[in-house]
Amino acid sequence: MDYQMRHEPILYAFKDTAKHRWYSDRKQSTVWEFNRPTKSKLHPTTKPVELVAYPIRNSSQVNGIVLDLFGGSGSTLIACEQIDRSAYVMELDPKYAAVIVKRYATAAGSTKDIYLEREGCTCSL
Repeated sequence: MDYQMRHEPILYAFKDTAKHRWYSDRKQSTVWEFNRPTKSKLHPTTKPVELVAYPIRNSSQVNGIVLDLFGGSGSTLIACEQIDRSAYVMELDPKYAAVIVKRYATAAGSTKDIYLEREGCTCSL
């Protein structure tokens, strides 16, 4: 690639039967300025929680549902908790699934009311 990308695409969608909704003003652009994350030993592409919360606020309402099928380091889950959305997060790699659980429990301050669903079983931590 000749040019170095200074951005990373984030895709979002909504049900094809639902009307497209936007919950912010029309001054939003496709370039967002957030502090770069510090290098993480937990996951190679950890996103700052504030960065992930930004489009979630613009695209959903309080108590809305957010689906993240590439959970990574859990930033979506933590952001949803902080801005009152329900998150459903999946991660195929067991190593990163463990990272998500650890980061979320740390952010929540407790493992109370945290449940993990794996291979058809729901377990409390």
